[in-house]
Amino acid sequence: MYEASILELRQGLDEGQFTCVELCERYLKRIGKHNPSLSAVAEINPGWRAAAKQLDLELKLSGPRSVLHGIPVALKDNIDTEGGMLTTAGSLSLCDLYAQKDAFLVRKLKLAGAVVLAKANLSEFAYFMSMDNMPSGYSSRGGQVKNPYGELDPLGSSTGSAVMVAADLIPVAVGSETNGSLIAPATNNSLVSIKPTLGMVSRTGMIPITPTQDTAGPLARTVKDAAALLDALWGRDESDAQTLSNPYLDYRFLDACDRDVSGLKIGVATIEGAPFEAHEQEFQEDARKVFASLACECVPVVLSGEPIHNYLTLLYEFKGAINHYLSTKRGLTAMRSLSDIIAYNEAHAERCLRHGQSILTKADALSGSLTEKEYLEARAKIDQQSDQINVLMEEADLDAILLPHRTSHAPISGNPCITVPAKSLLDLVPGNIVLIGRKWDDETLFALASAYEQATKRRVPPPGYSED
Repeated sequence: MYEASILELRQGLDEGQFTCVELCERYLKRIGKHNPSLSAVAEINPGWRAAAKQLDLELKLSGPRSVLHGIPVALKDNIDTEGGMLTTAGSLSLCDLYAQKDAFLVRKLKLAGAVVLAKANLSEFAYFMSMDNMPSGYSSRGGQVKNPYGELDPLGSSTGSAVMVAADLIPVAVGSETNGSLIAPATNNSLVSIKPTLGMVSRTGMIPITPTQDTAGPLARTVKDAAALLDALWGRDESDAQTLSNPYLDYRFLDACDRDVSGLKIGVATIEGAPFEAHEQEFQEDARKVFASLACECVPVVLSGEPIHNYLTLLYEFKGAINHYLSTKRGLTAMRSLSDIIAYNEAHAERCLRHGQSILTKADALSGSLTEKEYLEARAKIDQQSDQINVLMEEADLDAILLPHRTSHAPISGNPCITVPAKSLLDLVPGNIVLIGRKWDDETLFALASAYEQATKRRVPPPGYSED
């Protein structure tokens, strides 16, 4: 059963090889064995057994609700869950926050029959807390997440979600991204992830950085697993206006994985003035050859090398976003504002400020109104810079852009971006390809990523985790 895919687990559940309860117990056993050295898990859902028993009964009486029926899932600890689990963003300041209702995306998962088994540790406040040498994967609540491949940085903020999947402590997990926090940990944990089109997945009930870039998304070991999870996550939410701009009503990401990709046009990108590392050039060229063998048209394209600096805009946007979130939790936590969080951390500095909180204090010093000239000019500039991928895709009639590493274009512009292992991580050198797609055309990215994965099968599991 080691590293079983969702489709394999689905078959096992449907054929009665094991129950949902037994499947959850299997992952809990692995968590108990491996998490002490990985610190990837924030907490276990105390209601998992009751949920699993109910799903086992339902499966017996009426069959599965979806491919995810009875499948255990982990959530990044910035996503609201009703019941007995905290929502803290990794901060001790929020360790009194028990949300009264599930986030919209959690309700979607439960409707699909998934079992929320655990919350995953993360970089505190989604890695938007301190510029003072704060390592990725560290939180005052959960400690330091470790990469199962060794000394490699777990990267980004969805570190616990990624490590849980990489070490097979969970089949799939939900993370979130503002600027790289899905794609980066997926790369350094040899996983598949998609940062969906902004608005594909609701953010209602998620501790924010900014509504202009935040999104949740899957972390998985295979493209089809990521697709199956996104099939359950996506949807329009009246409480999240960004989702209402979605022009489609019937996405089928898992089905898209089996599409023929012949004839699709891929821009093989270089970045002006910023040459790729030699090993990156090698597996980008290898990927070009793979796509060419699949009858895709591959053409060279050039992206501007001008850096896209969005730190200032995030500072401005964070204060209003976090204060709004906290306003929806009045009576559930003593924290009513960003100022309260900063004061709590200062009062408990030994435990809460090992790496400072310079980002929090800088954000709190701003108005949060988003009307300042400095903010408006900075936002307009980075939007223009990131939109070059849309201009390029339109002018060259591209279906996707191929890169050997992530950039800030997709998270800032809101375009979908998928990453797939391109080489072994056993030498501790990251090796994922990245594909950027057109807005709302996430299905095409799944088709291309799945075709590449099946042609290469480059992922190698971390050593030392294969035995239950």
